[in-house]
Amino acid sequence: MGKYLILETIAREMRIGVLVLDSDGSALYANPSFLEFFPVRGGVEGKHVSDLMTNAHLLNAVSGFLQKRRGSPESMEIGEGPVVYSARLVPIKEKADFSLILFLQDITEEKRVETIKRDFVANVSHELRTPLASIKGYSETLLDGGMDDGETLREFLRVIDRHATRMSRLIDDLLTLSRLESHQMTIVSAPVDIGELVLSMIPAFEKQARDKSITVSTSIPQGLPKALGDHDRLEQVLVNLLDNAIKYTPSGGSVAVIAASDGQSVRVEVKDTGIGIPAADIPRIFERFYRVDKARSRELGGTGLGLAIVKHIIQGHNGRLNVESAPGAGSSFSFSLKACK
Repeated sequence: MGKYLILETIAREMRIGVLVLDSDGSALYANPSFLEFFPVRGGVEGKHVSDLMTNAHLLNAVSGFLQKRRGSPESMEIGEGPVVYSARLVPIKEKADFSLILFLQDITEEKRVETIKRDFVANVSHELRTPLASIKGYSETLLDGGMDDGETLREFLRVIDRHATRMSRLIDDLLTLSRLESHQMTIVSAPVDIGELVLSMIPAFEKQARDKSITVSTSIPQGLPKALGDHDRLEQVLVNLLDNAIKYTPSGGSVAVIAASDGQSVRVEVKDTGIGIPAADIPRIFERFYRVDKARSRELGGTGLGLAIVKHIIQGHNGRLNVESAPGAGSSFSFSLKACK
């Protein structure tokens, strides 16, 4: 077997894009991975690199190699549309012949994960800094003599307790989300009476709703089949959805929990008459720490992780999650689970 056939076979099986250019910048060869990245009708042979790729930084580097007809291998990151590539340019000079090989690896997902990690650290730091600063400030005031006034002491301790509770909730949510994302929190599926679960949870929200004069109602049909799921995890889902619905519904509004089944699945909807969500924000509301109204959410005690937890739990059940909302028209969050036969 010839060495060129062996090399071509290796290049063909690589998941890294390979493009070979001649001394004029015209393509001599492109492997299948490159053609997946940059589809070209009729093949690439004979086409100039500038007809195949548009990144100015890369094209300038290629031009520099071709003009000098020499140089050391060079690496760079380039963007072509929404995709990010790690590019390596390797010049080859053999006697009078000169060619240039481009190796391209799609690193879009790696960059996305890097961004998520960076944003996560920044968000956690920010979320913890505010309550910690308040706790420190109020405690220092008390230590500097503020304890002499009984009313001031009680008020400051209430503030400290509120911020400590907020941090505790944030840490609990972070641990829950971490366990869900790393699959350390096992989803134990068993028949769950959704109607019974909903009715058992409503009393826990009566005071929160009563304080805002919000009516909470349920609609559960007779004969609703049980759903296949994890009782405790589904309880977390409903707690987060009900808590959000009441928080973001103005005084005098209403929240309804509606259950239904088509025989194949059980659907649960939490519907409110709240402030609603702009269409541009809906695709992002299940991201960690994403808030439509950051100031209002923090004021109401939200951690920014509740909907991310909901998403991961429903995904863990192989269920469907849906949201419909518009500013001023309220929101509807629903999820569907497989019904028990």
